[in-house]
Amino acid sequence: MLTPVDREREVKLRDRVDPNELERHVEAFDGLERVSGTSDEWEASEYVVEVLEEYGCDAELLEFESLISVPEAATVDVTVPTRRTFDEAITTSFGASTPPAGVSGEVVRLETVNEETVATANLEGKIAFMTGLPTPNPVRLLENAGVTAIIYQSVNAEHLHEMIVTPVWGTPALSEADEIPDIPVAQVTQSAGDWLLAACEEGPVEATVTTEVTTELVTLPCPVGRIEGSISDRYMVIGNHVDSWYEGITDNATAMAATLEVARLFADDPSERGLVFGFWPAHSTGRYAGSAWWADQEWLDLRENGVAYYHLDLNGLRDADGLWRQEMAELADEHLDILETASELPMLDAGDAGFLGSDRPARNSDQSFWGAGLSSLLSGARMEPGEEGGPIGGGWWWHTPADTRDKVDIDVLVEETRIAVTLAARICTSPVLPHDFRATVTDIRNQITAIEEKTEYIFEAVFEELDALESVLNEAYDQIEGVTAIDSAAGRATEDLQVGLGNELVPALYMTRRDYDQEPALPHEPLPGLREATRVEGTRREKRFAQTTLIREETRLRHRLRRARKQTKQYLANS
Repeated sequence: MLTPVDREREVKLRDRVDPNELERHVEAFDGLERVSGTSDEWEASEYVVEVLEEYGCDAELLEFESLISVPEAATVDVTVPTRRTFDEAITTSFGASTPPAGVSGEVVRLETVNEETVATANLEGKIAFMTGLPTPNPVRLLENAGVTAIIYQSVNAEHLHEMIVTPVWGTPALSEADEIPDIPVAQVTQSAGDWLLAACEEGPVEATVTTEVTTELVTLPCPVGRIEGSISDRYMVIGNHVDSWYEGITDNATAMAATLEVARLFADDPSERGLVFGFWPAHSTGRYAGSAWWADQEWLDLRENGVAYYHLDLNGLRDADGLWRQEMAELADEHLDILETASELPMLDAGDAGFLGSDRPARNSDQSFWGAGLSSLLSGARMEPGEEGGPIGGGWWWHTPADTRDKVDIDVLVEETRIAVTLAARICTSPVLPHDFRATVTDIRNQITAIEEKTEYIFEAVFEELDALESVLNEAYDQIEGVTAIDSAAGRATEDLQVGLGNELVPALYMTRRDYDQEPALPHEPLPGLREATRVEGTRREKRFAQTTLIREETRLRHRLRRARKQTKQYLANS
C-alpha cells in the first residue's frame, strides 16, 4: 500500500456513524414499493433529496426517460400427459408477452444450458425447461436455437425470485435494440418444477406458457448529491439504487440509508477531494439504466475528474456473517485493509460469493463507469448462499415480497457504513490516491499468461509493452511515495497521472466496446475481446475472422499500454 495515504482521519469519521440516523432512513422507506416509474419511487427520491439538502449537500432530483420492463403475470398449463395448471408463477423483466392464448409446444428438459448443450439438442419450436435463475446468457442461447418459450424451476423451495433477462445495459442504443430478447420466460415453484421433471422423465410433455410483461418508456427520478472537494476537482462516486422489487428494504433501502449517512459525515467535514452520491433508478427493471444514463451525461467530467466508483447493495442483512468483496487490482490491497480495519466480520471464502462472482467487479451492480476509467469496488456483509442465504447470499428473501423491515440488522448496517466511510476517507483525503497501477499491470500480465497457457497464441509484443510500462511505473511510484500534499505541484501532477492511468488501464482490462459504450450484462472476464478471439473454433473462415479480431484487440491493448507509458514518462520528466 502507498505510504502517503491518510489512514488517520478516517477514525473520527467511523466513530461518528449514527445508528439512529440509519434507522430513521430505513423507517422512511418502509412500506414503499419502489418499482421504477411508480409514485413510491418518486416519493423515496424526493425524501433522498430533502435529506441531502438537510445535511448541507448540493442535491438535484434529475429526470430522464428510460426503457423499463415490468413483469406482470405468468401461467404454465400442462396439456399432455395430463392437464394441470401452474398459476403460482412469475415472468421476467424484458421477457416477451405472449398472445392471450399463450405459446404451446413440447417441453424439453435441459440440465445445463451452454453453447455445446444447445447445439446438440433438438430445440426448434420446443419449450425449454430448466432449474435456476433466469439470466441473459441462457435465454439468448435458447432464443437463437429456436425455442418458443422457457420455463424455469425456482431454486428456492418456497419462493420465486424476480429477474431480468436482457443483456442490454441500460436504455438501448440504436445498435443494441435487436439484442433485447423476444421470448416468453416463466418461473414456476420448486414443487411445480419437480412435477414437470417427473413427467418429462416418463414421456412427452406438452404445455402452454402465458406471460404478460409491460415494456415501455417511462420518465424516472434520479436523485444525485454532491459535496465539492476543498482542494481538488476530483471526486469519488458512491452509488446505490433507489428502485426495488416490492419493498426491497435490504435491496436497496438499507444502501440508501448508508449512503445518506456517508453524505452527512462528509458534509459536516468536507474532504480535499469531492464526493458524488448517486441513487440510481431502473436498476431492477431497466438493467442499470439510471447509472448508465448518468454516466452518459457526465462521461467527459467523469473521465477527467472521477477517481473511483463504490457500489452499495444488499446492506444490513439479518444473519449476515461475513464480508464479500470485489475490486479492481489497483485498489485491492487498500480495500482488503479497509475491510479488516473497519469491520469485525470475517471475510467469506472467495467461492461463497455465488451468483455475483468474486474478486473483481462483474457485469452487475451498476458497474456503468468502466469506460470512463473509474476504478470500481463493491463490498458488504453477506451470508453463504444456500437455504438461509438464498441464491447469492443476500437472504432467502432476495427479489421476493418478503424483503421487508424485519430482515434488517442495524448493527450490521453500521459496520458496512463504517467501511464506506473509511474507503471514502482514504480516497478523498489522502495526499495521493491509493490507486497502485503497478498491480493493474501485474493483473494484465497474469491475464495474458493465462490466455497463453490455454491457447496456441503467443503475445510477445504485449509482454514487451508491459515490461516497459512496469519499469517507468516503478520509477514514478518511487516519486509518488514522497508526495505530502494534494495542493502541491507534485500532488497535482500525481493526481493527474493516476487519473490518466485509470483512463487507459481500466478500459484496457475490462472493455471491448468503445469507452463511451457499455459492455453487455453477460458473463465477463478481463480482456474480453482477446479472450473471445482466442477461443474461436470451427471452420477455416471462422478462424480467419477470429484472427482479424485478435490482431485488432492486441493492437488496442498495446496502444493503451503505450499511452499509459507515455503519460508516466512525462510525469517523470516534469518531476
